[in-house]
Amino acid sequence: MSTSASSPPPSTPLKPVTSPSGFTYPAIWSFPPFFTLQPNPATRMHQLELWAALVLGWARHERVFAINADDGAAVFANAAISRELQPAAIRDLLAEMTKSSQASPEPAKQTATYLLYWRKPDEWGQLIYDWVDQNGLTGTIMTFYEIADGELSEKTEFRGISPPMLRRSVDTLVRRGKAQVIRGADEGSEGVRFL
Repeated sequence: MSTSASSPPPSTPLKPVTSPSGFTYPAIWSFPPFFTLQPNPATRMHQLELWAALVLGWARHERVFAINADDGAAVFANAAISRELQPAAIRDLLAEMTKSSQASPEPAKQTATYLLYWRKPDEWGQLIYDWVDQNGLTGTIMTFYEIADGELSEKTEFRGISPPMLRRSVDTLVRRGKAQVIRGADEGSEGVRFL
């Protein structure tokens, strides 16, 4: 009598998945229960930590500065296993990420849209200030557009930084006495003087 008839089929090991953009999702992303928040508090906390690391890694790779819990970002869905993290679970995740300074609601006092801190505002501020200093721009006034999307910033890591993240980053420089925000005559005409 063959024992193979009573043996369970061999399981398929979980493997990392590489997206078309080159981001490698960890093997856990292919595990269906990963997409349902677990009821056991210790398991749930570990699961949220894994999700936070995944979201920040994905955001860094894809240069995503903000995320909306209701928009169904690619990181929250795995079509190959027909699973997606639901908006309520995404909100729970983002709230936990906020507690550990990995995200922040933008604007404040709402639970849908969050800035993702794959680099913290003070780190972005320092990168911007180092770039200003290295390019002899100290003492000049630059618009927020010039900093994020101007010709001079074309090859910088902060190229395309979202306006809310840029604002928070500049605010860290203001608090440290390295910059001053210059208010313009109308809403989008603010500038920054680097000191």
